[in-house]
Amino acid sequence: MPAWNLTAILPEAILTVVGIVVMLLGSFSSQNQDRGCRTVTLMGLAGATVAVVAQRQHQGAFFDGMFLVDPFGIFFHLLFFLIAALVVLSSADYLQAEKLTVGEFYTLLLFGTVGMGLMASANDLILSFIGLEISSLASYVLVGFRRGVASSSESALKYFLLGSFATAFFLYGIALLFGATGSTRLTQIQEILRNVSGRATAGAAGTVLLPTPSTLSSLAQGPEQFPTALLGLAASLLFVGLAFKVSAAPFQVWTPDVYQGAPTPVTAFLSTGPKAAAFAVFLRVFLVGLEQTADQWSALLWVSAALSMFIGNLAALWQSNMKRLLAYSSIAHAGYMLVAFTAHSVDGTSAVLFYLVAYAVMNLGAFLVVTHLGNRGERYVEMDDYAGLGYRSPLLAACLTIFLLSLIGIPLTGGFLGKFYVFRSALQADLIGLTILSVVNSAIAAYYYLRVMVAMYMNAPERPVPLEPVSSSVGVTLFICAGGTLWLGVFPQSILRLAENAAQWLLGAG
Repeated sequence: MPAWNLTAILPEAILTVVGIVVMLLGSFSSQNQDRGCRTVTLMGLAGATVAVVAQRQHQGAFFDGMFLVDPFGIFFHLLFFLIAALVVLSSADYLQAEKLTVGEFYTLLLFGTVGMGLMASANDLILSFIGLEISSLASYVLVGFRRGVASSSESALKYFLLGSFATAFFLYGIALLFGATGSTRLTQIQEILRNVSGRATAGAAGTVLLPTPSTLSSLAQGPEQFPTALLGLAASLLFVGLAFKVSAAPFQVWTPDVYQGAPTPVTAFLSTGPKAAAFAVFLRVFLVGLEQTADQWSALLWVSAALSMFIGNLAALWQSNMKRLLAYSSIAHAGYMLVAFTAHSVDGTSAVLFYLVAYAVMNLGAFLVVTHLGNRGERYVEMDDYAGLGYRSPLLAACLTIFLLSLIGIPLTGGFLGKFYVFRSALQADLIGLTILSVVNSAIAAYYYLRVMVAMYMNAPERPVPLEPVSSSVGVTLFICAGGTLWLGVFPQSILRLAENAAQWLLGAG
């Protein structure tokens, strides 16, 4: 293996080494002294970010084409590191209050980020699966990190069992796709299917005649019966596995229970990082590997997008627990991103990428407020506990208001422009019906977000809710999230250019 291949995985290598160091550091330090672990973790994320930025000058295919250093992967790496850094900053007070082991927590967070990075840059389905497993295993443990709390252990068990089924679907889809095309390399699959489309002649029912290109696969020379039915089944199974990871209907049933039972910082991480990584794989697999079968899977995405929006928003109307409300909100926002995905265009792909950034900062900020107000044991996470917050803590109420307005899609916030680009890409792709459903769902969602704001500013508290002072780390994280939400709504050009560049490269790959 050429040594220069190692430069492609330098960010992942840095995070892996730092994760091991943090684990050892946590083992030999006091449980309550987490400053050293947190500092080393943030330094590792900073070093990995520098490595990713440096990779912009050395893009290409590595490890025999299995791993790509490209604008698409770089975009997601930077997003993952931002999410991880914000979770590290915001979780310090929570870990201390709950008396959780900080070294293990930060190590699992770093290892999960490593898996997410592999998922974003993988050009091979086997590598995508490995990255998915690394990220998932870390997530399973993080969900059950409050070992003394029954609801946390229950959520971890549900997530593990259902996640294992979803992973099995994904792996079986990989096997069937290999059986249909003779390759697990996405760019090779893309070329094989292009040749099928270009050279095929009518064959038997359910198949087409293919003179297999020997330069693209190891299939025998001469005409072969190409199994289109097998290809469709493979695409369906891959969709099931990835739809579970992004909390898209009808595979979203795990989301409310897991989000509610997991530690709130972990919930914030799950709703942004692994979701973004799954979308990265989703986009690579379907827009690159299965590009030629778009007429088959577009209808599947259309239905899933509509169901996700309606199930998420309608179920959220009845929620009184803030974590469950934001869980159903997460399902609905996955539906909005699937709308842009269904457009199957550069504009649609860039809209998904921009939306993921906007959703990350506003959702992390919202969960940070929930974490801080929940107090020890997460006793105050009901909507009634937010009554009068506008008078008890104007700063927290103002920040949460910004995040909720962005989740609604109010102008001057990142959420507004995210939805604008999603709707625009859908209209350009003539998805008129899906666009109308998206607008209707945005109106439905405004109701339950506004309920929280009404409680904060117009309702009197029914019981005394203790309010801890805002620490410096929480204050900095809130400032970054609130400032980022407003900045994306007023000055989106820089992020949008990165998203468009990544989308253009992805759809021009191969």
